[in-house]
Amino acid sequence: MRTLAIFLFLIVTNFSSPLYAEEKAEYTAPGAFDFLTMGPQTLKEAWKISFRKEALPAWGVIAGTTALTYYYDEEMLLEVQRMGRRLGIGNHDHTTGAVTVGGMDLIRVPTDFGSTMYYFGDGWTHLALSFGFMGTGALTDDNRALQTGNQILHGMIWSTVPNQMLKRSFGRESPYRRSEKRGAWRPFPSPSTYNNNVSKYDAMPSGHVMTLTMSLTVIDSNYPEYKLYTRSIGGTMLTLLSLQMMNNGVHWASDYPLGIAMGYVFGKVVSRQGKTVQSGKGKVSNFVLLPYHLSQNGQRVSGFNMGFLF
Repeated sequence: MRTLAIFLFLIVTNFSSPLYAEEKAEYTAPGAFDFLTMGPQTLKEAWKISFRKEALPAWGVIAGTTALTYYYDEEMLLEVQRMGRRLGIGNHDHTTGAVTVGGMDLIRVPTDFGSTMYYFGDGWTHLALSFGFMGTGALTDDNRALQTGNQILHGMIWSTVPNQMLKRSFGRESPYRRSEKRGAWRPFPSPSTYNNNVSKYDAMPSGHVMTLTMSLTVIDSNYPEYKLYTRSIGGTMLTLLSLQMMNNGVHWASDYPLGIAMGYVFGKVVSRQGKTVQSGKGKVSNFVLLPYHLSQNGQRVSGFNMGFLF
């Protein structure tokens, strides 16, 4: 229980974002190919935000939480997997192929609660979310919805570039393929070596967590009047996804801080596109303090989760 409490604290600490006053903004309709053509500018902006002087405290948080979770990785992994078995979820992925082309599953869908949690971070989920916003915007002549859908699609595509570069740089084993405690690191495998044995090299950083964080950040930025719902529901989804990916042996807890940070940065960058704020700076406080209480098998843990802008 102690390790689970530590894990949940770190997830909420990294996911917490600044409080915003409601702001009035005008949105322009996105161009048909903005999700592709604006990619270089998005990468440039994400790089600039990530490596400016003001980002140093954020890097401290990312490094600190990664180091702490790495130290407890094996213990947390085993505890989460024990919890999965106790809850009847099991420790395996139960998604199944719905559309198969040439013997390859083009689309996989969840079949139970565990695979549904895993699907929160799946690309098809966010593609459907993107098209849902764009379809709503087209039917109701709502540029905000059109831009939100376009931004999610754009963020999905272009955040994958640095994510894949980092995965191929770190070369960390996924838990279910580990050859040593906390997984071996084999930096810079050749493209053919990586592609022929992906799960031996692609654990860090988590792309699923990055994509979900990015989508939630876009929606939260464009619909600040619903932040109570987007943050509570989004934080719950992020925590469940993170736990399930540990439960089925896809990721370590220390794969998450960098993935969350990347998703947040790309979400903030793409959510500015096609948008002009009319009034209000927006930021009120970069500090968040939230209570939590966990109870299981007669053991109780209470306290506060602290977060700040990164």
